[in-house]
Amino acid sequence: MFKPIENLPDGAIGYLASGRVSREDRTRILEAGIEGAIEASGQVKLLYVVASDFAGYEPNALLDDAVFGTRHFRDFERIAFLAEDGPYRRAAHAMDGLIPASLKVFPVREIEAAKAWLAA
Repeated sequence: MFKPIENLPDGAIGYLASGRVSREDRTRILEAGIEGAIEASGQVKLLYVVASDFAGYEPNALLDDAVFGTRHFRDFERIAFLAEDGPYRRAAHAMDGLIPASLKVFPVREIEAAKAWLAA
């Protein structure tokens, strides 16, 4: 599931991913929030936090996420990705340089530093 994160810099949106993310969660919460931010300011500054209980996406939800990402490939200005050591953190590092957005990976405990980076 996704839970919106409050108290972010102007122009930034954020979500905490926990448990198993369903196709409905992704569409109703994440996708809707990103499209709203694009409509409001043209580009998105995204704070994405992976909770310790995150169990990934339901089947086909990850594919939907990839399709959505290609539709909005150039609509992200900055992405702050927060996760502890593990596969999700390694995957985010692998994406750096492959997407036009500025991407920075932080440990979860550095959420305030990630917010400050998004504000810059």
